[in-house]
This record gives sequence, structure tokens and C-alpha cells, in this order.
Amino acid sequence: MKSGKQFFTGLEALRGIAAIMVMFLHTSGTLGPVPRNISYLAVDLFFLLSGVVLANSYEKQLATGEISPAKFVVQRIIRLYPLYLLSLPVGLLNYALQFGLDYLTLTDLLVRAILFIPSSNVDGAFPLNGPSWSLFFELWAGVLFSTLLIRLSWRSLLAITIGAAGFTLYGALFVGNLDIGHQAGYFRFGFSRVLFSFALGICLYRFYEVQKPNVAVSGNIVGLLLCACLIFITNIPARIFFGFPYFDFLLCLVVFPAIVWIAMSTRQAGPVELVFRWLGRLSYPIYILHGPIFTLLHSLRQRGYDLPASPAAGMIVVLAIFILAGMAAVHFDEPVRKKLRIMIAPNPSSAVPAVSNAVTEQP
Repeated sequence: MKSGKQFFTGLEALRGIAAIMVMFLHTSGTLGPVPRNISYLAVDLFFLLSGVVLANSYEKQLATGEISPAKFVVQRIIRLYPLYLLSLPVGLLNYALQFGLDYLTLTDLLVRAILFIPSSNVDGAFPLNGPSWSLFFELWAGVLFSTLLIRLSWRSLLAITIGAAGFTLYGALFVGNLDIGHQAGYFRFGFSRVLFSFALGICLYRFYEVQKPNVAVSGNIVGLLLCACLIFITNIPARIFFGFPYFDFLLCLVVFPAIVWIAMSTRQAGPVELVFRWLGRLSYPIYILHGPIFTLLHSLRQRGYDLPASPAAGMIVVLAIFILAGMAAVHFDEPVRKKLRIMIAPNPSSAVPAVSNAVTEQP
């Protein structure tokens, strides 16, 4: 199996657009009444991209023993935890506003959140930061990837994809769509939901390595069209296909892989490349920070604070989240991860390349 780290700016853009679409899904009334759409499928795109990007970055190293599964998991924790921990105080404040200062409960929630122990809370498996449920499954998929999935053939991975998709479909038929896995009663389906997209992503990368498709000459135009396509798909009203989850699976098993494949076959240049790189750089900060912020604003409204809820006011909050995400990425997340990598590296100088490529890692 040939492998070498590559940087796919098209995938960075898709990741950023997906994070933004998820953010708009969780505005909690800040933008006023917004019809629900199927942008919950952006999470499945994240899982698919994780399979592609982690296979690109680590499969050869894991297969040859250059990096151990334990060290890989540590790398993933370093990638995910700093910003996640930064979001928890906002989540604690929000929970205290909603349910009062019960220090025992707040301590229990904080410990559970830090250790990623799911809660049976009706507000979700991870009430301090709702969107972080996908991080739990990302970590689980990472462990499985480093210990088992890298050893399997593409046929076995496709079989896992089909089997996991079938089990997830079973749960989706009860819920009405693929927005499943974060609820306490349907948490078990989160394992199969991440697995089918993640395994498919590994297959996609392996096929790419074998086929080596021609790089699109008009990479900027193709990349922008793919972003527009993703925005269009995630804005399809959820009510149209509610009760018919087969449409969600069609998107996740056929359409999203096709979009990712085309994105892998393009290269961007100039201002478009710069924008795409920044979309990737901001994707994780936007994804992990937006939930507690919007939930806090919603809680303050419920407590009687006269906060405006309109498209104009909401867009100001969205802009503020973009700025906060950029500041958090540049001045907190990236420096902290760089220091942590240096600390765990047997040879400190070997940690530097990992930091420079960190943006390619899927959250």
C-alpha cells in the first residue's frame, strides 16, 4: 500500500463549510425562526473526511510501526482536547443558569465531560457542549482505526461500511432521519453512524492512492462549485424527506463520497487556496465553540434578558464566532498543541513537522 502525506485544500474547504452549516443548525433562535434543514448530515461528512485524512496522515506510519496505536490516540487527544476544554466553562455557566448552582451536579457533569463519559441527561449525551458528542465517536473511531481497521482489506472495510450503515438505518427508521446517535436513547447508533462513514473514507483514500486520478486544471472553479453544492444539499428542508431516511443514506453513501473524490482530485491556487486553507483552519474552532455560545444566549433569553433574536442580530453573533474561532485557533489551540507535541516527542525536533501539518488532521 503506497502512502504519503498530501494536503487536500478542497477537503479543507468542505470541512469548513460543513462546520458553518452545523453552526447555523444550532443557532437556538438567535437568528429568529429558521426552518430546520438536513445540515445534520454535515457530521457524516466529517466522519467521511476523517477516514480519508487520517488514512492519508497515519495509515502507513501505523502499518509500519513508525507510530504505535497508543501514540496515535495521544495525538488525537492533543488535536481535540484544548479547544474542547476551553468550551466547558461556557457550558457550565449555561447549565447553572438553566438548573441552578448545584455544585455536586456541576462537578459530576464537568468530570464526565473531561473524561468523555456520556450522560443519560435528556438534553443529550454531553450537555455541557452538545456538538461534542461527535468527538466522542471520533476518538472511538480513531482507536478502532489504529488497532484494527488499518489491518483490513478494502473489501472488509466495504463490508463493515454496509453492515454499519444497515444497523444505523434500523435506528433511523425509528427517528425518521439520520440525525441519530447524540440522543441518550439512541446513543448506540452513534457507533455505527461514525463507523460506516469513517470506514468508507478509508476505502476512498485507498482507491485514490491506487487510481491517482488526474488533477483538475480548473481546480479553483471546481472547488468553489463543490462548496456551493454542499451548501445547497445541507439547506434542503428536513421536512421534505422526514420519515424517509433512505435519502439521507443516499447522500452519505453516494453523493458525499463523490464530492470528496472530486475535491481530492483538485488543487487550488491564489486567493481561493488561501480561503480554503482558512476554512479548514477555522472548522474545528467553529464547530466546538458555537454550541455553548448559542445555548448560553438562549438561556439568557429564558432568564428574561432582552437579547435581540433576528437575522441581523444573529449574523453579528455568527461574525463574532468567526472572529473568536480565528483568535482561539491562532493564539490558543495551535500554540498549545505545538507545545504538547514537543513535550511527548522523544526527539523534540520531530514534533515540528506534525504541527505544520496539523491543519490537515480531521477533528
